[in-house]
This record gives sequence, C-alpha cells and structure tokens, in this order.
Amino acid sequence: MQIITDVAIDPAGNVWVANNWDRPDEGFKKVPDYALATRFGGHGAVVFFGLAKPVRTALIGPPRAP
Repeated sequence: MQIITDVAIDPAGNVWVANNWDRPDEGFKKVPDYALATRFGGHGAVVFFGLAKPVRTALIGPPRAP
C-alpha cells in the first residue's frame, strides 16, 4: 500500500481500499518531469474480505446489524 486515497465498506463487511497514487514524488514537484507526471494517478485497489461487521441493508432507513 502506497498512499490510501479512499476507503469503502460494503454490506458484506468487505473493506475496499483505493491505493491510487503511483508517483506522488513526481506529482507534487513544482516542475515535474513530464515523462513521469502522467503516472501520478494510480491503478490499484485492495479488498480485505470480512474485515468489518456485515450489515443487513435496509430498504428504508439506516442499515441494521444482522
């Protein structure tokens, strides 16, 4: 995992993590190397199966514990 940009938890309790920065050293430079600056955005996602407690998705109202 390099730099976590977002985290989401689905109803099954799986935690999805966006590992989305490939070359932050180039992206934050005042004068980036143009050949490497296009690699600033990443391409990865990681899932941790069953890390969070599952919920029962409600049709109306907030989610509830099963």
